[in-house]
Amino acid sequence: MQKFNRLTIKTCFRPLQESINSKSVKNTHTHLIVNGRMESDILLRWRLFHFGSTADACHMFDKMPEQDDVSSWNRLITGYTKLGKLESAHQLFDKMPARDVVSWAALISGYHKRGRSGDALKLFCQMMQCSVKPNEFIFASTLSTCASIFSINLGKQMHGYIIRTGLESNVFVGSALVDLYAKCESIDDARQVFDEMPERNTVSWATMIGGYARNQFGGEALELFCEMRKVDMKQESSAFASALIACGSLAALVHGKIVHAQIVRTGFHSNFIVENAIVDMYAKCGAMVDAHQMFDRMSARDVVSWTAMIVGYIQNGYSEEALKLFQRVLWTDVKPDPFTFASILSACASLALLELGKQLHAHIIGTGYASSLSVETSLVNVYAKCGSIDVAAQVFDKMVCKNLVSWNAMIAGYAHNGNGKEALQLFEVMLEAGMKPDDVTFLGILSACSHAGLVDVGCHYFDVMRRETNILVTTDHYTCMIDLLGRAGRMSEAEDIVNNMPVKPNAAVWKALLHACRIHGNVELGERAAERLIQWEPEKASTYVLLSHVYATANRWKDAENVRKMMKDGGVKKEAGCSWIQVKGNVYTFFAEDTSHSQSQKI
Repeated sequence: MQKFNRLTIKTCFRPLQESINSKSVKNTHTHLIVNGRMESDILLRWRLFHFGSTADACHMFDKMPEQDDVSSWNRLITGYTKLGKLESAHQLFDKMPARDVVSWAALISGYHKRGRSGDALKLFCQMMQCSVKPNEFIFASTLSTCASIFSINLGKQMHGYIIRTGLESNVFVGSALVDLYAKCESIDDARQVFDEMPERNTVSWATMIGGYARNQFGGEALELFCEMRKVDMKQESSAFASALIACGSLAALVHGKIVHAQIVRTGFHSNFIVENAIVDMYAKCGAMVDAHQMFDRMSARDVVSWTAMIVGYIQNGYSEEALKLFQRVLWTDVKPDPFTFASILSACASLALLELGKQLHAHIIGTGYASSLSVETSLVNVYAKCGSIDVAAQVFDKMVCKNLVSWNAMIAGYAHNGNGKEALQLFEVMLEAGMKPDDVTFLGILSACSHAGLVDVGCHYFDVMRRETNILVTTDHYTCMIDLLGRAGRMSEAEDIVNNMPVKPNAAVWKALLHACRIHGNVELGERAAERLIQWEPEKASTYVLLSHVYATANRWKDAENVRKMMKDGGVKKEAGCSWIQVKGNVYTFFAEDTSHSQSQKI
């Protein structure tokens, strides 16, 4: 029988790659296996990576004359991991007569890429116990695993060991360290590692730019992106995507369009990841027309594409459009993920669509995402905002894991439904659970005290926030305090807060004060508040309406009439009242004296 050489093997691949006839392939395998290890090893590799057939590859491996060759074992293990058959890969790994560092790297990388972080770290520890020195690929995979579970302490221990092995200057390891610190929100440590890297590639730059963008340092991300372009670094799609994320976080539409133009010039405009980032950037910048045009031009769309558009509509106040787009998603092959469901539940909450929220809840249970933290938190929010506070509490109590956003949602839910005491009790439970409150938490607490008339309690918590925490007191907190004192008729204290605020009072502050004046008929203070508010929002009719109500409460009808005349002379029109109703899955919006609906006469 003729001995096959390398040229013969290379030549015979051509007809094999053009045909997937399993019978002829198996015959060729048998023919080549007889001729020695080299040919069978080449076909083993080809069978795994071109056909994905581990069964045939394993059958070939069993017949190979030299099974003590580590590289063949490694190749088969890699084939199993690429196909997601990790248990089979591990069983093969355990049977190996000898292992090298590549063997460990193949299995560790396989576990990491399939999201099995615990198994990857456990295997790394076993490797260390076997006194096998990790290479740069093992370190990069293990650091990425630490980043995926946000384990910065374990990552720092790994960093120390990397320094001792002398691999800290390796570009792959350095990039993985930057990614670890950035994902664990230690952005200064990430930048220090980046600056100390003796060599950087496009991945290094893209990782650091992305770290800045995802940690809300949009300005720094754009500066680094410009620096990368100055050193004539080869462009990377992930760098462009990160720059777009930075533009979106800053709502920097002009810069975003510049980056978009650069993307078109460099030919990355058809890259799927970049396309999604462009849609997301325009949506976050409020340019929904541009976002929709880009979305429509995409040749393919995944769940990220649809979710970016849905979130964009919601964040820009177009909840109805978001619901319509979600209905379109359900008619495609794209399966919504937890973030999609959380976003669309937010739209239901803003429109107070309780029935639709319940239907989505049932659908979510069917998809298996009901235990997702973001979905559960959104369910709490939608039930609370729709007035079903008891159901919201049931969902909250059943949550296995709660983060600060979850606690804040439930506290705000109690506040908006007038359950002030329940909100305060839950706040105490939250503190006992070791959760550290933030500015949103105190905003919910102050709102709860305001709605429940707990003036002294609200003042106490306001003082605690200012004096005992490092939380920045915003105009929203001052607005809540003015509302709290104003509802209770303590107008002089409310005015003192306005006059002594460390920041300039905005329209919301003056509106809260004017609203309190309407309740208690304080004309003098109401006039001063209205004057300031008109300076802020001269086109808003609500200021004139509130002032006229202040005069009406004090029985000064002539002054109230003059305010109405002032509105008319100034061309200020009151916005039409709006309501909506859901019928058979569709949301219908109606304005006062609206006759645009086709059945308006019957309505």
